[in-house]
Amino acid sequence: MEFNTILNKARDLAGPANETISRLLDEFNAALPQIEALGFTVEGIQVTMGLLPEVSAKLIAAAAKVNVQILDEMINKKSEQKTLVTVLKALQTAYNVRDQLGDLGLGGIEIDLTLGLPPKISIGFLKGAAAATPPAVVTASA
Repeated sequence: MEFNTILNKARDLAGPANETISRLLDEFNAALPQIEALGFTVEGIQVTMGLLPEVSAKLIAAAAKVNVQILDEMINKKSEQKTLVTVLKALQTAYNVRDQLGDLGLGGIEIDLTLGLPPKISIGFLKGAAAATPPAVVTASA
């Protein structure tokens, strides 16, 4: 197969991929107020251009300040927001794993969210408390 043929096929794929990224960005923007209500702040955004573009966001919070008891309620209330629900379920899993490991002095939590094909979420716990200042009261209706 000639290089030009491969390049043309790649361009044909890029159009729908760009539309998907745009939709995912809209979903992320809609989810951001609820994620911030959990105590997270956006620490960085990265745009990667290639055959398939990606937008990555890094969010951090103090792990002890995230109210994990309201995650189920938020998931049920916001079930139509797929990006938010995926982040919330990933948080539940991360906290379950952390609870099984015991206290390792991991006071911060970081979400690395990549909006691309496929989208991916990575959650890590960090030494020391994160600098984020969460709101005083967080409810599922946030």
